[in-house]
Amino acid sequence: MPRVVDQEARRQLIADALLAVVRRDGIGAVSVRSVAAQAGLSVGSMRHTVASQDDLVAFAMRAVADRVGARVTARVGGWNAAHAPDLDDLVDLCGEVLPLDDERRAEAAVWLELVTLARTAPRLAEVSAQAHLGIRSLVDRVVAALLPAADPGRREVEAAGLHALLDGLALHVVLQPEATDLRGVRAVVRHHLAALAAG
Repeated sequence: MPRVVDQEARRQLIADALLAVVRRDGIGAVSVRSVAAQAGLSVGSMRHTVASQDDLVAFAMRAVADRVGARVTARVGGWNAAHAPDLDDLVDLCGEVLPLDDERRAEAAVWLELVTLARTAPRLAEVSAQAHLGIRSLVDRVVAALLPAADPGRREVEAAGLHALLDGLALHVVLQPEATDLRGVRAVVRHHLAALAAG
């Protein structure tokens, strides 16, 4: 009787292996063969999930976007009228899209490489656009929590500014990890959000 493969578990295994390869050897080392070896899979069995290098690239982009989305959803899951988010909650939420630990640094390194490819690859451009909208939704939520009485025009401007700040901080951490103090990154976010809250 053929063995039943849990496709979601297989996808998670491959995603974990892909990020492990990036953390250890850099994005340039990612290939179907290297990820299969890291995952403990044969190249043939891995090809049921990712059939080619192009499939692996698209898979990587979706995997990173899904992981960030799951963290954000988990973070806001307990917020309600009885527990409105405070400044710490909002700083933590912004931190979910910043490379503040090994896992998130690997995700950000993969993402940076892939969004560059997405400029000329329609298959990746859609995933990139969806992720961009996801982060924009996150910053809209943060700004709405900080400025509930502000007019829509101001919220729009502040959300665009916060989005740019998060993107810039992520880029600094990925490109200059040795020169970036991660506590300083959180402090910058906290300072910015506190200034918004103070009006």
